[in-house]
Amino acid sequence: MSTQTSIFDSQTELKQIFQIITKKIVGETCHQIDFSYGDELQLDFGEMRAYSHPKLAHLTKGSWQLSTRATGWLLKHNNKVLISDIDNYNRVEQEMFPFAWNFIESKTQVLETAKQLEQKKLNDLVIDDISMGLTLFFEDNYQFIVKPDSQDDSGLAYWELIMPNEQVLIVGPKLFWEYKSIH
Repeated sequence: MSTQTSIFDSQTELKQIFQIITKKIVGETCHQIDFSYGDELQLDFGEMRAYSHPKLAHLTKGSWQLSTRATGWLLKHNNKVLISDIDNYNRVEQEMFPFAWNFIESKTQVLETAKQLEQKKLNDLVIDDISMGLTLFFEDNYQFIVKPDSQDDSGLAYWELIMPNEQVLIVGPKLFWEYKSIH
């Protein structure tokens, strides 16, 4: 059974669900970062295991998987932007010279920078109940921020978190979220 709702209808409910989920992932280590579909960055936490499908058995996944879907993200260390895939980040955030990339840039270079989070412990994560964005706080003062574009009309989810209990929290589009079985 699936639960889909608007944040306007149940802001308290989302915060309660999110607190339950975050209690379990906080303290886990990010073991793997890679691109999944196109430019969707995926972070794998917790116990690593092989995929169950025979054709994917040579690949591993974390017991927790965070996917950025088609949403912009940025990585900071000591409050300095290391990398960002958010269009016009420089103008919007008024930061000085962040490394913004697009498909012309080398995905290898982008991934190499993002992989600085590998083997880092997750200390906390916070959902912004206005934008539905997500900030992950890692050890050694790293932050990974998922920043939805309020003007996005693609209808795609902003981000999703797959959990070891075979549930998934899908957040977006707009102010909607869904918590359901992965099956």
